[in-house]
Parts: sequence; C-alpha cells; structure tokens
Amino acid sequence: MSSSESLGASLNQSQDPLDQQDYNPVVHLKQLFSVPSNLAKLKQVKDTVEQHKTALNTKLAFASKPLDSELLKREANAPAELNSLIEEFDKLKNQAETTENVITSMTLHISSLDSAKSNLIHSITILKRLQMLTTAYDQLALLVKNRQYSEMVQTLPAVQELMTYFKPYRSITQVAALSRQIGDIQVTISNQIFETFEAVIEKNQQEYASGLSSACLVLDYIGEINRTKIINWYCNSMLREYRTIFKSTDEAGSLENVSRRYAYFKRILKTHLESNSKYFAPSWQVTDELCKGFCTTTRDDIKILLSQSGRNTDVQLLLKALQETLEFEQYLEKRFVTESKKSLNNEEKSKFDKTISIAFQPHLSIWIDYQSKQLASKFAQYKMPPVPTDEEAEAEAPTVLPSSADLFIVYRQMLAQTAKLSSGTALVDLSKLFAKYLNIYSGQILKGTLPERTVSEDDIRTIALVLNTADYCFNTTTQLEEKIQSQVDKDIESQVNLENEKSSFLDIVNLCIKKFVVKIESSCEMAWREMTNTNWSKLKTVGDQSSYVSELQRNITSEASLILKHITKDLYSRMICDKIVESITSSFLTNVIRCRPISEVSSEQMLLDLYVLKSTFLSLPKLKEGAVPSQSALDKFGRHVSKSLARVETILKVILTQTDPAEGLVQNYFFLIGDKSPDNFAKILELKGLNKSAQTQFLELFKSHMTAHDNLVDESPYLQSLNISNVHNTPLPSPNPSLSTTRLDLLAKDSIEKSFERIAQNTEAPVIKLNENIKTSFGRLFRRDTSGSHSPLHK
Repeated sequence: MSSSESLGASLNQSQDPLDQQDYNPVVHLKQLFSVPSNLAKLKQVKDTVEQHKTALNTKLAFASKPLDSELLKREANAPAELNSLIEEFDKLKNQAETTENVITSMTLHISSLDSAKSNLIHSITILKRLQMLTTAYDQLALLVKNRQYSEMVQTLPAVQELMTYFKPYRSITQVAALSRQIGDIQVTISNQIFETFEAVIEKNQQEYASGLSSACLVLDYIGEINRTKIINWYCNSMLREYRTIFKSTDEAGSLENVSRRYAYFKRILKTHLESNSKYFAPSWQVTDELCKGFCTTTRDDIKILLSQSGRNTDVQLLLKALQETLEFEQYLEKRFVTESKKSLNNEEKSKFDKTISIAFQPHLSIWIDYQSKQLASKFAQYKMPPVPTDEEAEAEAPTVLPSSADLFIVYRQMLAQTAKLSSGTALVDLSKLFAKYLNIYSGQILKGTLPERTVSEDDIRTIALVLNTADYCFNTTTQLEEKIQSQVDKDIESQVNLENEKSSFLDIVNLCIKKFVVKIESSCEMAWREMTNTNWSKLKTVGDQSSYVSELQRNITSEASLILKHITKDLYSRMICDKIVESITSSFLTNVIRCRPISEVSSEQMLLDLYVLKSTFLSLPKLKEGAVPSQSALDKFGRHVSKSLARVETILKVILTQTDPAEGLVQNYFFLIGDKSPDNFAKILELKGLNKSAQTQFLELFKSHMTAHDNLVDESPYLQSLNISNVHNTPLPSPNPSLSTTRLDLLAKDSIEKSFERIAQNTEAPVIKLNENIKTSFGRLFRRDTSGSHSPLHK
C-alpha cells in the first residue's frame, strides 16, 4: 500500500470530523453560527482556522521530509543499478553461447556416427536382398527346368517383388543384367506353359497335366496378355473342327441345320467340362469364353446365310431356326445363371442374351409380312361370317361381334411369339401391323355392319352390338398398347402408338349413338308436323298440354325403351339419354321458330308443353329394364335437362312479355337475355310477329335504355346462333343431331365421367314440378291486357 493510501486510511479511522475525506463544513458553520449574534465572532473564528491550517502544514512538512530524502537517494543510485543489471545479462549470454558450442562439438561426432550406422544398415539390407534375389532366381530357374508350376506360384511373385525393389538401381551393370535375366526367364515360363497346354490337350500327354492349374496362376503373375493368348488358343482349338464342318457355304452350315450346330457344340462343351476345364483356373472363366467364341462364329454364319437369301427366306424355316436359337440361348443362360449364383454374382446379367438371335433381327420383317398375310385371310372370313348353326341361333345373343374377340386372340398370340423373338424394332413393326388392321376392322367391319337406316328392332340390336364391340375394341386396344410398350426396348417405346386407332373406335361409338338419336327424331316427325300445322295465332287461352306433346311423349318413351334395352353399359345409356334431350330440345326450338308469329298466349302454351316434355325427359334413365340409377346420377341428368331446356325456356319467356308497356318488353329482355345486341332483340320482335315499323320503334327504345345497363354482354349465346331467316313456315327435315360437341375423349377412360361432372356443374337448379299454379304464376309475371287496348307502337 502506498503512503498516500495509508494516510487516507488513517484519516478515515480518525474520530475528528475534520480528518474525514467527505468532510462537510456546513455542519460546523451551522454550529458556530447557530444564532445571528455569533456573527460578531467571525474574525475570531477565521483566525483560529488559519492557525490550525498553519499547524497542519508544519506537521505535514515535517512528516514528508524523510520520504523526500530517501527518494532523492534512490534517484541518484538508479544509473549504477541499471549498468549492473546490463552486465549481468551480458554475462548470462556469454555463458549460453559457450554452453552451446560445447554441446555442438559433443553431438557432432554422434551425428556422424548415426549417418554411418544408417548407411551401413541400408547397405547390408541391399546386399541381403540382392542375395535373396539371386537365390530366388536360381530357385526359379531350377523350377522352370523341372516344370514345377505349383512351387513357381510362390517363387515367381517373390522374384518380381525383389526386382521391383531394385528398379532404382538399374543403372548398376550387375543389377541391369539380373533384371534382363528375370525378364527372359518369364518369357521362357510363358512359352513353356503354352507348350505344356498343347502337350496335354492336343497330344494328351497327361504326365504334365497335374500342374496346369498352378501354371494358370503363374501366367497371371507374368501378365494378362499371356492368359488371353492361352484362352484364345484353347477356344480356337476346340472350335476348329466345328468351323470346318459347319461352314456357311456347305450344306451342314445351312439354316436348316442350325439345330445340328447347337447339338455339336453341346458335345464340345461336355468334353470341355468333363476333361479340360480342370486344367484352367476358375478365375479365367474359360467356359464362358468358349461359349462366346461359338456364339460369335454362329452369329456371323447366320448373318451371311440370311443376307444371301434375303426376302426369299422361307418364313417357317426362319422361325424354326430362330426358335432353336432362342432355346439354345436359354440353355446357356440357365447354365451360367446357376454358375453365377454359385459365385455369388447374382446381379450379373446373362452374357448370352441375344448373342446369336440378334442376327435374325434385321430379317424379322419377313415374319411381320407373313403375319400380315395371315391377318388378311382372317379379315376375309370376318367380312363373310359363317351362317350360324341351329344351336348358335338358339343360344343367347352375343354382346360383341365374335370377330372382335377372335381378332384380339390372334393379336395376343402374335405378340407373345414376337416378344420371344425380339424386344426391338420388330415389336414396333408389329404394333404398326396391328394398327393397320384395327383401322380396317373399324372402317370396314364395324362401320360396314351398321344398317344404313334404322327401321326395325333388329337394326337397333345391330347398332347396339356394333357400339358394344367398338367399346370393347377401344378398351382392348388400350391394353394391347400398354402390353407392347412394357415389352419393347425403352429407347423406342414412344414409337408404339395406337391413339389414332382408339379414336377410330370412338368415332364408331359416336356414330352408333347418332343413329339411335336419328331413329328417335324420325319417329317424332309427325308430332312436329302437327305442332307447325297448329294455328297458334288464333289460340286464345292456355289449356292442358297440346296433342303433339302427347305424341312426342309416346314416341320418345317407346323408342328410347327399345334402344336402352340393348345397351349394356350405363355410361352409354346416359349418353344416349343426354343426346335425346339435346336433339329433341333443338328440334323443339326449330319448330317454335317455324310457328311464328307467336303471341303471348301461344308462348305460354309452348312453355307449358315444354315443361310436360321435361317430365318425359326426366323419366328416360328409368326406362331401361332392370335399371336402378343412383340418386346422384339422376341429379346430374336432371341438371343436364334443365341446362338443355334453358335456352328455349328463356326465349319463350321473353316472347311471353307484353308489348304494352313497351319498356316492359325491353327491360324483361335485358333481365332474361342480358345482352346489348340490337340484332338479337330484333329476333325476338320477329318471333312475336311485330311489323317493321313497330320493330323500328322498339329498337330505338332498346338503344335508349341500353345505356342504363352496364352489366350486359355483347351477345347472349341463347340468341347469337339463332337463325330465324333460314327457318320457314314449311315442314323441315329432322335435324341431324351432332355429337361433335360431346365427342368422347376416351383416350383416357375416366374423362367420360369427368365430362358428365363438368356438365352437371354448369347446369341450372333442379327442375320444379309442374303443377296447377304454373298458369297463375306466368299470369302474374307476364300479365296480358285483355281490355282490347294496344300499345302505341302498334298505331
């Protein structure tokens, strides 16, 4: 602790307030001058304080005097002490350098001794290894002389390893000479082993046979090139006689004798496995190489034979040779898959897959052409089906044409055969052949079976049979396409495409449905004629349903029941019902136009007839015998009916509107039609039968009120396509219902159901049942003026 800190501590311990570091003079001042009269003693107090201050200074000076003298003394001695310290450091430095020199001189001799020791050890090691190499070489030379290959397996690697150690020393003459000698002896060994194999295998000198398996290991140490040389020699030796007998230019080598080739090689393979395979190391896989050599030779011979015969090759002979080749490849595959499992190499693909049969690939077009001829003869039978026997006539009628099932059975057989022959372009060519005859079947067989006119129930039954057959063909073609794609090579899978053929069957389905609808339309011609022959302008009151509606109901119900009875799929039953609704509704609107001018009473009666017709439509799904449609299906169909009738209903409601006041007709048009097209509004005026003058005034009123409505579309779809000028007050032929708007996209089967759901989502609310209040409701909405007053526009 410093002297100032000690002084501070002693002052803090003092009881005198004046000795405290946080002394506050105000306290003493308040004590000294507690009353005003004490101010008179101010000078006395000041003098006392000054005296005390002087005493303290004197005391402080006396106390600090020894400290100052000691400090001056130390300051005077500081340079001498510093010089002494520097001298001590220099002395220590000199001592360290001296010590270092002594130690260095001591260890210098030790380092030299260590280097000498290391060099001596290395020299001894080299000499020992050189001695080992020389000894091993001498032993190897002796083993070579005696053909002791089992001992060479140990000695030769040792010589090679030791020689590797001396590679850096090849600049030494003796080492270089020894290296050459070792290289020469390895050549001698390989030649000797080759001669030994020749002696054992070709000359049957069995005294050397025992060491051949070890000789294979010796050759592995010498180099892979020697192993390849031995294997090639052996394979050529075993196949030499085969190649001589079965030349492609000789009769034995012809395509007819392919089976003899395989039988001959099986004997070669048996000889190899029983007699010669034991001479080779298993790692050499000589059996594999022998089979590969045979496959290569045979494949090349077959290529030559097929190229020489070209397209004149007999199809049956080609198939027979190919089938025998495939069976032989399977024979090899089974043998080597078994051996592969034994060697735990289970993932290795067969080495002999298509090794020979690939020679047939470019010539499989002959097979495809042959199949085309077979199909052509089949189609001649399909076009002239046999007369059914009595038993067949009494049997239950088929749901599809028998020829369709027969066609796909033939297709399945052809595909199975071709898939065995090839997974390449032959399958693609076969798919194109299938496509060709599927189009012929669709265009000639199915379409040719359809009657030109639908008159009798037999005609309906025939159309239903064709429809079911087209649906069966579509589904089976889809499966056929997927089957071919699963078997063809992945890189050409996209070339298998039967979409056009599937579309052709969908076209047949549409055509059948179209014929059904035309049949129903033709049965309604008399009812439409009755409707157009009615003098609607003289109709004064709204009564019960019109007589033509009763005729429509009877005809639609009877014909639809007859048609639906022969439809097997609910899907097509629903489609037919939908198309009936659309077609009859379209005809109803066409005949409404032909009945113009249409008064308010007439339009109200037509609306009543339309709702009666709607009830008939809603009963269509229940007409099929035994059909129990679900409530959701009925709801979907009900929404479709409401949507189909919405156009006619809306147009009739606008016509129902009174022309007096004129603004009422215009406003009701904006409310119901919702467009701002003067041309469309003129169509309504034309249907109401207004003369040109009145139409002009109404159009001016229409244009003046149009600006007050900002939510109108340019043209309503209800009236945009309505063509009044082409519809005259004379009987018109029945409309030909178009199915193009709902053409089935059966390329994805579930899209049919989606199309129904899409229709259902866009339709109106469920239908309201017709009741006795309907006329009252229309009377409130569209009040007729029966007082005899007329609109000013009629003046």
